[in-house]
Amino acid sequence: MSVLALLAFSLPVLTGVSITHILWADKNNPFDWILKLSLGIGVGLGISSLSYFVYLIIFAGSPYFLYVELLFLLAALGVAYLNYRNSAHIPSPRLKLDLPQIAILLVAVVVSVATFLGVASYGYQRIRGDWDTWMIFNRSARFLYRAPQTWQDAFSPDMDLVFHADYPPLVALNIAAQWDVLDEETAFVPMLQGLLFSFATLGLCFGALTGLKSPGQAGLGLILLAGVSFLREGGRQTADVPLAFYMLAFVTFLFFYYREKRTILMAFAGFMAGLAAWTKNEGMFFLLGSAGVITLIALWQRSFRDVLFYLVGALLPLTAVLYFKFQIAPSSEFLSAGWSTIIQRLTDMSRHQMIFGSFKNYFLHGGGWYGIGIFVILGAYLLLFYSRNRENSTAVLASLAILVLQVMGYYLVYLISPYDLKWHIGFSLGRLFDQVYPAAVLAVLAATRTPETAFSSTSE
Repeated sequence: MSVLALLAFSLPVLTGVSITHILWADKNNPFDWILKLSLGIGVGLGISSLSYFVYLIIFAGSPYFLYVELLFLLAALGVAYLNYRNSAHIPSPRLKLDLPQIAILLVAVVVSVATFLGVASYGYQRIRGDWDTWMIFNRSARFLYRAPQTWQDAFSPDMDLVFHADYPPLVALNIAAQWDVLDEETAFVPMLQGLLFSFATLGLCFGALTGLKSPGQAGLGLILLAGVSFLREGGRQTADVPLAFYMLAFVTFLFFYYREKRTILMAFAGFMAGLAAWTKNEGMFFLLGSAGVITLIALWQRSFRDVLFYLVGALLPLTAVLYFKFQIAPSSEFLSAGWSTIIQRLTDMSRHQMIFGSFKNYFLHGGGWYGIGIFVILGAYLLLFYSRNRENSTAVLASLAILVLQVMGYYLVYLISPYDLKWHIGFSLGRLFDQVYPAAVLAVLAATRTPETAFSSTSE
């Protein structure tokens, strides 16, 4: 059944890879294909979840979603083929790696493979996932698959708050969609989805950095991602790694947009931000923050073309999110206490003190090595090796500004949290920083000198 589950996921993945290949048809060296494959996984699974959502609204109970997946795949392959026929076939330059690059890449591969195998092993041992997985995402998927005619019961307001029926459904929809394709409910599907997003996040960071900087910098990015505890959530099958992927994908498209100046890339950046909101509630902060920063840049440049294409790309997932939130899902428990209670929490200095202290402690000591926080390490690396080359400066500043706004959003959520604050912070803080970490790695390494410069007489 694990092989069949993988084959089921191959349909949306191939659709996504075909789309990303259309975007960069001229990029065909192995590192380029890592970028296109990794992005394609997330693009394909995002499209699959949205299409299954629409399918449930219109055709609930009909056993034909397999043909919808095939239709999307054939359409994407057809466009890719026409694009191939009508474009000039310029061979990609051959990859030439020197000894320092090979050494860094070997270390990166060893660290990444060891970490990914550990995540896969954990995922197989806990094949039904951990608490959030089977209480929120797999539970919702079972409602969708077992009773498609009444699928909205998966998000009933009568459910206890512990089931979080208001959570955006990308993860649950993909599970139910592949069960629908297989015509069987198997635990391998949610496990494989977690592993696919874990692999895609590693590959996307690597592929983006090879295109933006160098193979050595990409290898360093892999070490920074795989060498810490970030990927553990992929084995647990939660929505944190998918959300981290879509944040990273947005930043990737943003960098390539400012480099290539193709508006379609800004539209895909908006699509990724929209999928972040479609994945988890925290993604709505990311959508709003990225829209705000892009609007500020547009005001500075006195051109709103970027905003327009961002909104065009975000339109479909944003429409799905708003429909889900206002027509299907119950209201969030974070706003259920009433405005007087919320204002009281916002002005409670003891809550500020506890949250700020927890953030500071995690920033200084969390997720890194030998008691040094990984964000301290990233910050120190940025200060020590900041590049004089300004080609990525706009994207770097925009990305870091969006990530800072994202963390401020987390702070606000803790302030108004209806739960015991100490428990809430202890249970979730590390996972929240995991969400922004891959995008932070890409932004920092895109702004800094590459390892190759340490072995040459030139500098950036």
